[in-house]
Amino acid sequence: MNELDATNNEVELQRPMMKTLVIHNADDVSFQQVWAVLSQSMHLPIQICHQIAMQAHRDGTADLFTASREVVEARLHVCERVASAVGCEQLPFSVRDA
Repeated sequence: MNELDATNNEVELQRPMMKTLVIHNADDVSFQQVWAVLSQSMHLPIQICHQIAMQAHRDGTADLFTASREVVEARLHVCERVASAVGCEQLPFSVRDA
């Protein structure tokens, strides 16, 4: 196979669709519950958890992280499981285009 044939037969790779995991403010969830969910599901230091919780409280939402769709959806499921385990199923997360 010559170089031209190899170039014509190569599959064009596409960049993965990037998504952002977002946490929303919930008036019926305490800061301690939010910190517990973020520290257990995202493995973040408590200082970062506090900053994220304060931003969500102040602005209504806070971006947690951006990655490929598959990675964000997997992390969303982890966050939802942890939220259920600490007793705050009502803590809202969402996924949006990056």
